[in-house]
Amino acid sequence: MLKTLGIDFRPTGTVPAGDGTWTFGREIFRWVPAALLLFFLALAAYSPVLPGNFIMDDHRLVESDNPLVTGEFTPRNIWFQTDFTLSTLGFWLERLAWGGHPAGYHAVNILLHGLSAVLLWQVLRRLKIPGAWLAGALFALHPVAVNSVARIAELKNTLSLPFFLLSLWAYLQYEAVALYRNPQARPPRSWAGLFWYQLAFVAFLLALLAKTSTVVLPALLLALALWQRRRLTRQDCWHTLPFFALAVTFGLMSVWFQKHQALADAGQVLAPVGFATRLAIAGRVYWFYLAKALLPLNLNLVYPVWKTDASTMAAWLPLLLAGAGAAVCWRFRQGWGRHGLLLLAGFGICLFPSLGLFDAQFLTRWQVSDHLQYLPLIIPVSAVAAAAAAWAGKKLFPGVAAVLLAAGFLLTMERANVFATEESLMRDTLAKNPAAADAHNDLGSILAQRQNFSAAVDEFNAAFAENPEDPNIRLNLGQAMAMQGRLEAAAEHYQAALKFRPGDALTHLKYGQILMQQGKIRPAILQLQAGIIFQKRGRPAADTRIQLAALYYQTGHYRRAAAQLRLAIQTETNSVDALNNLAWILATCPNHRLRSGSEAVTAAERACQLTGFKSATPVSTLAAAYAEAGRFPEAVNTASQALQLQNATGNFQQAAVNQQLLAFYQAGRPFHENGADDTDPD
Repeated sequence: MLKTLGIDFRPTGTVPAGDGTWTFGREIFRWVPAALLLFFLALAAYSPVLPGNFIMDDHRLVESDNPLVTGEFTPRNIWFQTDFTLSTLGFWLERLAWGGHPAGYHAVNILLHGLSAVLLWQVLRRLKIPGAWLAGALFALHPVAVNSVARIAELKNTLSLPFFLLSLWAYLQYEAVALYRNPQARPPRSWAGLFWYQLAFVAFLLALLAKTSTVVLPALLLALALWQRRRLTRQDCWHTLPFFALAVTFGLMSVWFQKHQALADAGQVLAPVGFATRLAIAGRVYWFYLAKALLPLNLNLVYPVWKTDASTMAAWLPLLLAGAGAAVCWRFRQGWGRHGLLLLAGFGICLFPSLGLFDAQFLTRWQVSDHLQYLPLIIPVSAVAAAAAAWAGKKLFPGVAAVLLAAGFLLTMERANVFATEESLMRDTLAKNPAAADAHNDLGSILAQRQNFSAAVDEFNAAFAENPEDPNIRLNLGQAMAMQGRLEAAAEHYQAALKFRPGDALTHLKYGQILMQQGKIRPAILQLQAGIIFQKRGRPAADTRIQLAALYYQTGHYRRAAAQLRLAIQTETNSVDALNNLAWILATCPNHRLRSGSEAVTAAERACQLTGFKSATPVSTLAAAYAEAGRFPEAVNTASQALQLQNATGNFQQAAVNQQLLAFYQAGRPFHENGADDTDPD
């Protein structure tokens, strides 16, 4: 059966002889069934995440933090403005296609993952590495990849890798037709060399735009050249030079972006760590990832943090072990050692951006994470498949392959089940690592959304005990306590959060709302003002400006209140509350210089149109506006209409107030609030 599907289970894994041009076109009908099987395996293993949910930061990256959604950029001017431009564009396009339905997002991730498995298979065939199809299947069914494939937010991983592998495959094709062509093969077409080189370069550029960790490609190309031909030539260095130039450019841009934008914008600061300590940790990170790739057991979303003392010999043992392994492989480089060197060096090259040697936002949460070795995973799975093909022999290889695939399928499906919901993911994380503060915090948020505030506070307190300096934990703990009515305790947590992150807009806004509930109007105004000032992306929400306007109005700052409402209407033109409140101020406020009957009528009529003249409040406001404009017959009729609506809905208290206003209009007088008449006090 496997043979009829076109899967080559021969240990040689050779590429058919030819001139190195487009062999894919000649064998497409034999490859299609095998490629479809890889897609099927990926879809079957990841079926638990379909239709799926938005988990962790999925929704945030798709909407609130996407500059294309917030209007900060457009599809035309976003290029080279963010660290993951193509992925950001992908999120935006997916949002247009799928909206708030997670199934489409998950399906795209799984299909891209399957495409990477197919491309990995083709790259290994081009390199004549045995067990090529098995390597693609092992990648498709590797449980470490679940952290990338099952999370919508990790589109940057699943989108960048196909371009990375396409670039690698196209460059190998270029080598075959232009640099190291078999002189006995049929001469290639005149366009072949330029076509493959350009395709490799463009695909590499797209990979970088999707995720800059793909900068490792040119170094991997040289490592593969050295492995294939046992030496590097001028041609190898010269022809990869444009790739290196592109990689260095994007690499420097990414380092700058991570340090000066990603960390700075989030108000996050990394603990000072010397380079020696980072280097020692990098050695341990290397072996941790390699061990999880070769034996993917006890996987977790959040792994325990290591305490590393670079002054001890034990801290340097991982690097010494890597050096010893490389030395042994070099000693036997004429045989198996050459392949061992490719495994150790190739994995290190691909893992380099994730070793923690440079400041990056991921270091605020993790030293290691499964999603950070999504690309490097192609090296170990290729080595395992090649070793199985070389050592098992023709008779045993199909059985060994079946066992490996069955184990991978079961482990991946089990892991995908964990990622099916955010709650199951957080509970699995805490079962394996009770000290995971972020998991406690996220689980607390889930419980709070269910109105289970008591359990939520317990989780937030557990998170606080593990990481008392995290302002997000403080913020969530404050919100949960506020929902329990514990306003003083909530205010203390907001104050503490602002000490750690004084420029955080959300914390200022939430703290301001708590102060409003406590009746502390002037301090609340200061917090809402700060929240609006510190909001960096997009415009402040209309609701925030409406709240601030209400506070200004209470303190007699009518002109400021009107200004905030006008800004709110600019942000949300159909905000009934903003239109109604502005109309009321312009019609009734004590400041005669601010009052404007015509503008009040325009705003109130718009509010009534939006509510179909079926809401008593804007209709009553429109009556006041008519009266201020001197249109008393209309004011009387409109106030009578509001009175009918209020009586019909049982709102007798407001009906009594409106009855008094109606008397003003019947007497030919507008209604004005009591207060300062010709000044707006500060």
